[in-house]
Parts: sequence; C-alpha cells; structure tokens
Amino acid sequence: MKQTTGLQKKDDEQALVQRWQNGDPQAFDELYAAHASAIYRLGWAMLRQADLAEDAVQETFLRAYKARHRFDPNRAAFGTWLYQIALNYCRSYLRRKRLLTIPWLSDGIDSPPLPDSRPGPERHTLRREYQQVLWQAVQKLSETLREVVILHYYMEIPAVEIAQMLDCPEGTIYSRLYNARRRLNQLLTENGLYAADLFEVQNAH
Repeated sequence: MKQTTGLQKKDDEQALVQRWQNGDPQAFDELYAAHASAIYRLGWAMLRQADLAEDAVQETFLRAYKARHRFDPNRAAFGTWLYQIALNYCRSYLRRKRLLTIPWLSDGIDSPPLPDSRPGPERHTLRREYQQVLWQAVQKLSETLREVVILHYYMEIPAVEIAQMLDCPEGTIYSRLYNARRRLNQLLTENGLYAADLFEVQNAH
C-alpha cells in the first residue's frame, strides 16, 4: 500500500485550497473537516469555554472564506494562516470583553478537561490534576507569553510557524518561550511542581 508523504500531503492540500479559491464548495467542506478540530482546540485554549471555542471555529472559517483570494501558499501553510485568523479573533474577543482571567478559576469552579486527541486512560487522573495546575498558572502569564505557550506546547506548532503567525523573528519566539517557562517554574514551585514535568504529562501519548 502506497504511503502518503508529508510533501504529498502538502501538495494535496494546496490543490484543495486552489479548488476552494476557485469556488468549489466541496473543497471548502474538506478543508473544514481537516482543520476544524485544531481550530477548536486553539479557541478552547485561548477562551476556555466550549461555546466560545465553537464560535471561534465558525468565525475563523467565515473570515477565511471572505479572504480566500488573499491567501498566498508561498507565504504560509494553509493551517498556519487559519491559526493566525483564529488567534486574531480570540485576541479581539478577549480585549473586547476584557477577559484577563478565566472566570471559573477565580470563583472556585472546576474547569472542564482540555480537549485531547490522544486520550490515555491509564494517566487520566494524573493528567487531569496536572492540567488543572498548569493551566491555572498559564492564565497568570502575560498575554504575550500565554499565547506562545498555548501555540507551542498545547497546539504543538513549531516556533518558525509561530513567528510567521505573530510576524516577529523566530528568535523572539524562543525568547518568549524561555521567559514563559521560567515564569511558570516560579509560579509552580510553590506546589512542588515544575513546568517541564507538567508539559511532559500534557504531551504524553
């Protein structure tokens, strides 16, 4: 059975995007199916409410559809472009509503579990406990540091793509990630935990 390489997959998606830009509705449906779950995860990580994450998905694809002829595959991958649209939507929402902290983290209500495409039943309890501690600490970071943590560690987006999304040098992303980890370690030390330990559990298969 012939396997599909990463390059072939990229070429297939570019062809799909071109069909979409030319007005093929089936192509749009396929792109939506391929990327909606990832956009939902990003929306949830930024806004931390399921209904708001759903809104982020719908708004992202609506904006992408309206701007489809402006997408240039030579400048960024389609997924990176979508992430940028979603991130800008989430930023605007947070600023408009002035949501600097997550409501249920300040009023004692437990937050729902993070959406995870790789469930591990044997680590479910530990993962849930660590996630609660980690994401409470993440919300205490500045907006700039919080974004790179979510994009890199939760969404697993490479630093070079994050730099494209945020329109800044790749070295700046690494600097922000370093500062974020250092700040998280400061916040978590009081609980006897370290950011490296928590990220290892978050990303465990």
